[in-house]
Amino acid sequence: MFYQELFVISYQNFLNTGFGLAVFSFFALSLAVPSGYSYGSSAMALLALASLLHKPRQQAGMRETGILLASLAAIGLIWAMGYGSSTSAGLDYGAKYALAGLSLWVLSRSGLCPRAVVWGLAAGSVGALGVAAYQYLVLHLTKASGFTNAIQYGGIAMYMGIACWALAVLGRWRGWQIGLLALCGGAGVLASLLSESRGSWVTVPLLLAAIWIMAWRNGHRRSAFVAVVVILAGCVALALPAYQKLEKRAALAVQEARNYQLNPAQYAQTSIGQRLEQWRLALRLIEEKPLAGWGLQGYVRAKQELVDQGLAHPSVMDYGHAHNEILDMWAKRGLAGLLVLLFFYAAPLYVFWPNARRLAAVAAELRPRALALRAAAALLPLAYFGFGWTQVFFAHNSGHLFYTFSLAAFWGAICFLERPPKDCRLGAALAG
Repeated sequence: MFYQELFVISYQNFLNTGFGLAVFSFFALSLAVPSGYSYGSSAMALLALASLLHKPRQQAGMRETGILLASLAAIGLIWAMGYGSSTSAGLDYGAKYALAGLSLWVLSRSGLCPRAVVWGLAAGSVGALGVAAYQYLVLHLTKASGFTNAIQYGGIAMYMGIACWALAVLGRWRGWQIGLLALCGGAGVLASLLSESRGSWVTVPLLLAAIWIMAWRNGHRRSAFVAVVVILAGCVALALPAYQKLEKRAALAVQEARNYQLNPAQYAQTSIGQRLEQWRLALRLIEEKPLAGWGLQGYVRAKQELVDQGLAHPSVMDYGHAHNEILDMWAKRGLAGLLVLLFFYAAPLYVFWPNARRLAAVAAELRPRALALRAAAALLPLAYFGFGWTQVFFAHNSGHLFYTFSLAAFWGAICFLERPPKDCRLGAALAG
């Protein structure tokens, strides 16, 4: 009996340590190395499978866990069925979402030390800047794109940077920790600016508004004001050295939109013109099949028919998506697909959103940390929602894996904080 208990304790410690390293690596490597988001997520999935050999105790928050799992299952089924559940692509999507769901379920029961999430995000922001600086200063690329594309790279870097800043201003850390998180957050935001991804810039007001609301409604009125002012000042300070270039990019976007309105046939190949042309076609196709959608192949064929009839610019065939997450889902998978996508955004936002009842479930000394962690988590679906207006983030592997396994990591860390004090050393959980 003694050796059996010793084995169980040792195995649980192994899993806890492994999950901590896997989650830290997931965030730290996401943009720093090729397919960096795959390593940590694969490790999390393997550890989740290994956890099936050990039965962790029941964890609080099972209703919220069920909501998150339902959103993963629904959207995973949509992706898998869209490609055909028996095809390699369909099986690939099904496996990714099943493993992300398993990881989330396991971490909701065993918990995850929040330090892995907090400092993983910080390291990931620094790693993103390291790659951006090399590409920008050494390779002399006009846009830093990391190992994916500039839009995906810039969006994820911006999210990690703003999340670090939210953690810094809301968590009531030690002085050096606040400074370190602030610097790391600045690295992520700067990496995004170097990508010149305008889609990530326009989400900043949405994220700032969310941070202010979350802090204000939980009685942190001074923190709400400080958070918005500090983050806004940080963005301005980082943008000032490249102000002329960023202003030129913004002016170019306005000019391209105007040119497209005046002459769509001539200016549909510009960056903004291409998006406007894709949106116009998607809306037209939605009007024809608003309920059922066209399907993946049907959507492509329908666009080609419009091109052949001279009703669309041939350049629209360069992309298999509508350059807008909502329009793309609606046009291809109909109203049901649209509702599932919105649920995929709304479910994590609802579960992660901090309120008085949820913060009261945490030991009093750690409630600022819980607020900061929940705020950083709630920013994820909001960021993806914002990015999705100009890019189909879920058309890329990085978009799927970063979102789904981030949900698992954040929820595991939140569940850890909500353990009764007698079940873990809460004082040591985030003190480091």
